[in-house]
Amino acid sequence: MSRIACLRIPRFPIAAQLKYDPTLKNKPLVLVTGGEGKKTLNQKVLACSTQASKEYIQLGMRLSEARAICGDLISLQYDTKLYEEAQTEIARHLINLSPRVSAVEPGVFLLDASGLSHMGGEIRFATNALKILSKLSYVESRVGIADSAFAASIATRLKARRWHMVPQGKDKTFIAPMPVEYLFLEQESVDILRDLGIKTIGDFASLSITAVAERFGEQGKKAHELALGLDHRRPTLPQVFKDRQCSMEVGAPIESLNQTLFILKSLIDRLSSDLKRDGLCAEELLISFFNESDLFDERPIKLIAPTNSAKFLVEVIKLSLETTKLQREFTGVRVSIQRYCDETWQQSHLSISATTNEQLELNEPSMLLLQRLTTRLGEGKVVQPQASDGYGLTGSGMWTPVIDTKARSIERTVSYKQAVNPVDVDYILKRAGASGLVSNLVLKKPHEPVRVMVEMKDEQPVSLAYAGNWYRISLITTPECLSGFWWDRLIRNSYYVAMIQPSQRSEISESLVVLLAKEHLKDSWQIEGVYD
Repeated sequence: MSRIACLRIPRFPIAAQLKYDPTLKNKPLVLVTGGEGKKTLNQKVLACSTQASKEYIQLGMRLSEARAICGDLISLQYDTKLYEEAQTEIARHLINLSPRVSAVEPGVFLLDASGLSHMGGEIRFATNALKILSKLSYVESRVGIADSAFAASIATRLKARRWHMVPQGKDKTFIAPMPVEYLFLEQESVDILRDLGIKTIGDFASLSITAVAERFGEQGKKAHELALGLDHRRPTLPQVFKDRQCSMEVGAPIESLNQTLFILKSLIDRLSSDLKRDGLCAEELLISFFNESDLFDERPIKLIAPTNSAKFLVEVIKLSLETTKLQREFTGVRVSIQRYCDETWQQSHLSISATTNEQLELNEPSMLLLQRLTTRLGEGKVVQPQASDGYGLTGSGMWTPVIDTKARSIERTVSYKQAVNPVDVDYILKRAGASGLVSNLVLKKPHEPVRVMVEMKDEQPVSLAYAGNWYRISLITTPECLSGFWWDRLIRNSYYVAMIQPSQRSEISESLVVLLAKEHLKDSWQIEGVYD
């Protein structure tokens, strides 16, 4: 019987970003999207680091909300290309373990683990895989091995173990007690199953396939097959990628700038021709200088816009060499393209106004000027002011980079005239919807807020104890976060509108819609009103 191994790297986009920029380790970091190349506080949080999660940052939050909770928050654009390249690098190293390697989702890999009895067994295979990932700076990785890809992936979710092997023929038994959230179902379908008392994969597997198909459609049928331990996914042969680099060794040591540029120009011309032939543009270069076999200087060069122009690339390298001179003579040099993208026939531009269509074309001279400033002053040092909807005086404005090289967007835009993002006073009502939780209801506040005990799951409130009864939270809005000074008192609260239902053992049967608040300074919860 064939066996499949699954490798999982938790919070993979964050892990890849930390490897790309190690200075971000142990700092509250979020990855955001939206804004069409402009860094605005209306962007949504797509991923957050462990430190950010400890500050109660949640996925789906607006960047302004996250900054209101954590003043030291660092935000970066969600860089899909960076994470794809990181997965490709991992797959290249995993080929040493198995000839078939597939990346099924960000940070999750499937490997062919058949016939390992002649190679030290499955435990040795798992330890070797973890060693490879650790050398690549992914130290919080997990390995699962089972008969099917689905069971193997669930085995990697066991937080208490770095690896777990499901015995042959026991996939269905292993996945039966696991929560139904692990199935590939939409959140709405999971909530319906929970309300029906179907909480585990085993409960879902016991349902009739006909009933599941009628209620949940094709997606439900596929999830039912997974619940029965049937998964037809198999790892495949990895795609081969071409290394784009050129190198040259010289007979005598070279030190002068003109001779260095002459050699580099020949290498850049060759790489530029390859890029144009394949319809690609370079986004980042890596120049390495050697003295004999000793690598003594290695400098990554991030381009403000993708290009395959040899003239522009040579000018950028010249700027780097003029800004930071070589400390010694060299006998060998290598130029490699670290990142590249498909060539676009639409010229990049700078947007002068956020409200008009007047544009300044980002031609080669202007690109070179911005590249010169970025190279000499440092990445992110050329900034512009932008007003924001921060909740405190200290958060009413921010500085954003004119060119954000970490955004990796082909269409670079810069707004020199930003409109102020207004404070959304009807935020909770809008999130609840026109016919949502509090439509046509009046908030009745007690004389003093009522302290409650809240149970959390995956950093979300799921139930609470209120007025001597235990309630389950069936619906809840995204939090509205407020911080700053209210008269002379410092506040830092998150407000939710929640529908709570009494537990089955309770004598009360009536559901309530409440205004639930989290006081971050006191680490306590309270109900500040009931909607009637």
